[in-house]
Amino acid sequence: MTKQVHVEHLYGRRVRDRQDKIIGRIESIRATWKGNDCVVEEYHLGAAALLEKLGISIGRLIGWMPREPLSVPWDQLDLSDPDRPRVKCTLDELKKLSSRA
Repeated sequence: MTKQVHVEHLYGRRVRDRQDKIIGRIESIRATWKGNDCVVEEYHLGAAALLEKLGISIGRLIGWMPREPLSVPWDQLDLSDPDRPRVKCTLDELKKLSSRA
């Protein structure tokens, strides 16, 4: 069964890890079209994701390189309660997943 969640309800939601630690807010969602379906690939969390979404590059002009947004693969975000999204692992485990990608 495919669960459908309106993405506009996810933006800005705080995301917690398996240990109930807040790891960031959903700032952007990466998706692609597969036929007639729009399929989410990953969620980007945190301040770096917000800067990425806004296209802010002023930091690069002064030599500051923002860190990469925290990426959450689609299958690692539990949306059974869309008001309280939660990753299925700890923050450390999530960072390890991101570094392999």
